[in-house]
Amino acid sequence: MLGNERLPRLPKYLLLVVIAILLLDTLAVAAWVGWMPVPRKLSDEGVARLATKVMIDYYRQMARSAGVHNTEAVKRALADMERSLKGKAVSETMATLVTQSHNVEAAIGSEKRRHQRETILRIIGRDPKIRGMGQEVGKILLTGQEVLEGAELLGSNSLKRLKKEPVLHGMGELVTVEVGGGKPRILSPPRNLEYYHGMELELEQIGGQLEKVRRASGEASLQGPGVIIKAADAPGGYLWDEIVHEQDIREIVNNLYFAGAKGVQIGGQRMGIGGWVRCVGPVVVVNGKTVAANPIVMEAVGDEGALRESLRELQEVFALTGKRLDIQGSDYLELVPR
Repeated sequence: MLGNERLPRLPKYLLLVVIAILLLDTLAVAAWVGWMPVPRKLSDEGVARLATKVMIDYYRQMARSAGVHNTEAVKRALADMERSLKGKAVSETMATLVTQSHNVEAAIGSEKRRHQRETILRIIGRDPKIRGMGQEVGKILLTGQEVLEGAELLGSNSLKRLKKEPVLHGMGELVTVEVGGGKPRILSPPRNLEYYHGMELELEQIGGQLEKVRRASGEASLQGPGVIIKAADAPGGYLWDEIVHEQDIREIVNNLYFAGAKGVQIGGQRMGIGGWVRCVGPVVVVNGKTVAANPIVMEAVGDEGALRESLRELQEVFALTGKRLDIQGSDYLELVPR
């Protein structure tokens, strides 16, 4: 890992891009972008492959920027990442990305730090004053381009080279170099507890984001207050406008997500990645499974007031044709995983 110079961390925008890719073509994406397109089936393998490509390309560029893209450790870490993600389903890709991203960043950070330390030793080792020290022993304390102690042991050219060396730019690790017998050696081990603590916090945050994605995508159970909605045909109705159709169900779910619903299920079937609703004659099919109809029961977790308000106009439209849209608040609902 790097020191305080911080290897460019996984940017939030990139994480959101990957999340969006993984949630593409799902009802769950509405919880992130505020709208819900009519579901259409995409290749699960293709979506996972696209997310993988985004991350692999990002880390290759990161390694190239750090000047360590050709090292064996980095190439091996990237190859392991690509291999571990190959053939993964969308539901598994995000969890694997979190683990593999940590491994790749560790490899890039370790190689960059090694490269920086080797550069410091090379510049100091070529200094005429150091070579002429004989058996005299001295110490130089520096952090990247800044020499904090022992500058008097170095010539002006070496100080300038350290100051201008791009590899050392932004390096925050404190390095102690012992010089004696004309040769330098680094005494301080690569330690930076603050950085590792920061890494732990960031991994914890990513883990929280991952859990949020899993809940929104329907891959994890979701609990909380919300509403229970019952949509029913007009009593004795047989005309088109008197019957609840799949587009009515989609509009209900759309409105719920617009209002900030964290999750929705229909007839006990959780909406999520690849989720879909179809009416086949009088039968309602959700995710390939027939659910009870007339009424069609939907449950949504979220703010009860906001969810109720989102369906108020639709209730009025239903009432004009005799259809019913009943809403009941609940202090506790549990949406099952898919």
